[in-house]
Amino acid sequence: MTPELVHQPQADHGEGHLTGEQFGELLSRPAEAVGAETTPAEVHLQTCEACATELASLRGVITLFRDASKAYAEEELRGIRPFELPRRRVFQHAFVQATWLVAAAMFLVALLPLQVLRRHAARTQAALASAAASVTTNTAQSDEALLDDVNREVSSSVPDSMQALDDPSDDATVADSESSNATSNQGKD
Repeated sequence: MTPELVHQPQADHGEGHLTGEQFGELLSRPAEAVGAETTPAEVHLQTCEACATELASLRGVITLFRDASKAYAEEELRGIRPFELPRRRVFQHAFVQATWLVAAAMFLVALLPLQVLRRHAARTQAALASAAASVTTNTAQSDEALLDDVNREVSSSVPDSMQALDDPSDDATVADSESSNATSNQGKD
């Protein structure tokens, strides 16, 4: 919505000049955009020397105010001592201690399963060694007994199964013969 040129009597300009509102709109527009869309206020500026002079004067005052406020702000900033943050060490002592504590805990957590595996392997190895020694001892004893049996049989003149027939005067044979005589005598009675 473009404001229409309002003809108001002004004290020092007479009738048909721009209002304060129209001057504000012209001042708020960038200088490059002035020629893009022509408004009734801009058309009036082209024909009215008094309004054009007043607009130029207002622009000059605004420029001076902007420059003065910028200079004042820069001067004030130069006078202020630069703000410094309090100096702190990057790693506080407590933080370093906590870091070492966490690292030690992680090391122990990683080491515990390795120790359990090592102990388990040592127990398993000891059990296998004990079983192997037991088997070796039993095997050695059975081998010794077998060799003794073989030596006895080889060195004897009569095999074990024929031993009873080899020596009839043996006490076991005599006892057997006496028991068989006793049973035969009892059968006769």
